[in-house]
Amino acid sequence: MDRIVIVGAGLAGGRVAVELRAAGFTGGIVLLGAEEHLPYDRPPLSKGVLSGRVEETTLPLDLDGVEVQLGRRAVGLRPGAVETDAGPVSYDGLVIATGATPV
Repeated sequence: MDRIVIVGAGLAGGRVAVELRAAGFTGGIVLLGAEEHLPYDRPPLSKGVLSGRVEETTLPLDLDGVEVQLGRRAVGLRPGAVETDAGPVSYDGLVIATGATPV
């Protein structure tokens, strides 16, 4: 595989990208997310941020060498490409990580 696309730029998707590099994958990694910001930790967001105790909720993930495309919603899937609201994104390998656990 030369290029893996991860759909879902939350905790699960970010961890997949980090673990792919840790396992020695040297190809391209694309992390697609509909939201406009990097993966963040939701529990502090609901408590600490609202109370003013926490300012930063972005997860400390090493995404160096990962092509992060935020604000791109996946709208369809076909062999070899994820269709997004900004056009297709090609892949050799695909991870759908739109929940708490990568699939």
